[in-house]
Amino acid sequence: MSGSRWAYPDGPAVTDGLTIGATREHIAAAPAADLPAADPYPSRSRGRINALWTIVDQVVSSGTNAAINFIIARRVDPTEFGAFAIAYTIFAIVVGLSRAAATAPLGISYAAAAPAAFRTAARAASGLALVLGAVVGAGLMAVGGVLKGVVGTNLIAMGVVMPALLVQDAWRYTSFAQGRPLRAVVNDLVWAAGMGVGIVLLAIGGPDAAGGAPVMVLVWGAAAALAVLVGIGQHRVWPAPRRALAWFTGHRETTGFMTAEFVTVQGAQQTSTLIIAAVGSPALVGALRGLQTLLAPTTNLAVALMSFAIPEFARRRGAPARRIIRAAYVVSALVVASSVLWTLIFLILPDDFGTALLGDTWSQTHELLLLAMIAQAGPALAVGPAAVLYAFGRTRLTFWINLFFTPFLLAGPVTGLLLGGAKGVIIGNIIVFWATIPPWIYQLHKQAHAVDRG
Repeated sequence: MSGSRWAYPDGPAVTDGLTIGATREHIAAAPAADLPAADPYPSRSRGRINALWTIVDQVVSSGTNAAINFIIARRVDPTEFGAFAIAYTIFAIVVGLSRAAATAPLGISYAAAAPAAFRTAARAASGLALVLGAVVGAGLMAVGGVLKGVVGTNLIAMGVVMPALLVQDAWRYTSFAQGRPLRAVVNDLVWAAGMGVGIVLLAIGGPDAAGGAPVMVLVWGAAAALAVLVGIGQHRVWPAPRRALAWFTGHRETTGFMTAEFVTVQGAQQTSTLIIAAVGSPALVGALRGLQTLLAPTTNLAVALMSFAIPEFARRRGAPARRIIRAAYVVSALVVASSVLWTLIFLILPDDFGTALLGDTWSQTHELLLLAMIAQAGPALAVGPAAVLYAFGRTRLTFWINLFFTPFLLAGPVTGLLLGGAKGVIIGNIIVFWATIPPWIYQLHKQAHAVDRG
């Protein structure tokens, strides 16, 4: 990506209900700069309120997803929970893919669009999420039917609810992109309430009605479907699956590179985890899993701030470079500070409390916490600069930065394992994570000043 050239959709501009010079059979694939702007410079107080609601929504959403894991873990035996974990892992990967392929352009190219233009875009984005959910869902049901048994039934159940899960998530990110995160909070609360009612009804019906993990997955998905209907009312649009392909190809500069970025980074991290699990001892794997569990809230906060920051920076593309750079550093500082404070809490907690949380795994996990805090600070520092680059449409650039470091994401922790065991894994991550910081900071300054000059 050169200098100040925008990484906006590079296909022909097509629209539905807009006057950009095409027909009503397609969706808008034009740069947000060509659309009528709606409040390009929101007030600082409004920005702070939106940031707060975005964090609240992340808490509610993460809580709902965690609840289904905890409830099923308490209701079923380890074998069935393992089968559910396989299905849930697939969902976690697919929902990330849906965000990259379907809803990312909303926050990048339409954050400052007029309401009518934004609703047109939201129809297409949610339509792509629906199509992806239907395709993946059908595949899971087919595989589940072949496998049968406890794994097969869990895959079938997840396949049934996958479309609702992805569209509900699409409504959340539509709310963020529009600068109305309170809508996302309400939608997630509807999902949580629906799931709670379903669980209570199952409990009233007795053990026979409660069923196993597949029944709970169906309740979870039914509650998501209720939230989908609420989202349709909130945004006053229906998903448009017929426009899914036009949306993806019309914004291929965003969707293509962000999807490829997601696949490569996730592929490297998941492969690294599998190698560590195969080579390392069960105790080591348990300690690393303990770290992930303890530090998950800081990851969720980083996701929330990124969801808030991308559309906010997109609405401020014309702001002076110094303001953009300062705001990016503030976002990163918030993530770093929260990560450090959260980790310090567990470092000073009595061992009895830690043992109550993680059992015998606590001892080794506690030994790794300080190193883990240093490792997490690396990606945290990159959150602000990355949000600016995404918001400015520099997805080609972010893809190449991540692609360059992908082999090291795989090799760093595995090499550390071979040389230094569990501590070596964390040190390997520290080296790789911190090595990525200079490119992000350099590109932040370069792209922000390029906009100033342009």
